[in-house]
Amino acid sequence: MPANKDPFVCSLSGGLPHEFLGLVQAGATQAIKIGEICYWNGTYWVPVSAVAHHRYPLAIAKEEQKAAGRSELTGSRYIRFYALHPDDVFEFEIDAARSLAVGDTFTLTASNSQKLTYSAGAFAVAVNVDFGHYPQEEDTTIQNQSYARVAFNPACSYWGWKMSQGMRSGRRVISVSANETLAEADMYNTLILFTGAATATLPAVKPGMDAIFVNTTGDDVNIDPNASDKFRLDGALLDDGDKLSNTTIGHWVQVLAESADGFVAIAPVGTWTDGS
Repeated sequence: MPANKDPFVCSLSGGLPHEFLGLVQAGATQAIKIGEICYWNGTYWVPVSAVAHHRYPLAIAKEEQKAAGRSELTGSRYIRFYALHPDDVFEFEIDAARSLAVGDTFTLTASNSQKLTYSAGAFAVAVNVDFGHYPQEEDTTIQNQSYARVAFNPACSYWGWKMSQGMRSGRRVISVSANETLAEADMYNTLILFTGAATATLPAVKPGMDAIFVNTTGDDVNIDPNASDKFRLDGALLDDGDKLSNTTIGHWVQVLAESADGFVAIAPVGTWTDGS
């Protein structure tokens, strides 16, 4: 059963947490505890109950909606929520104790709206930002812990959802004219233009990677995954390390992180083949 527990720790910018007032159902229909991760179902904010609820805007209840009590505190009303700004840090129990590194990623937990589940390959709802458990002396062993201090992914937060309605940041543009190994940072929300015959070698797959590759010259171009990663192209799963190849101007393909095993190529325009 959920218990009242405020998970807010601090703001990385040193300010106050980002909050808003969200509409909830009457407590007799849906009680909400402080600290529950909730999603917007189109009408009300309700606690998450499925991993796939990351598809909807997420927020954390800062106020309780009681199941019973004084009517003015249990009817359908607006209560305070944390908007999950990327600067805001929260502490949550995790599914199993582990030595968390900064950058480790988490999904929602279907059975518990106050717990996160570690996952290296699934869509990242939150990321570990805590290094207080790192060794302080001549040691490299990171201590195990049963909780994580995390920042939430703006792509699935209320803050990111509302900001994206009024402000579109677009994609960064990267030009590749010769063989180049892309950095991890190059693989998030980017438009990568091949401007000459070249092979773009990808870093190891990480959750949330999303890049569009365009052949702008008609040269022989290749997208080469990490040796242990693979592409899913037109429904077929290629072998580890197999490239995507193209030789026609204007053809493009979007590459998204699918799992810890690699990427899926979606909406390919033109002919992208298994370059082996």
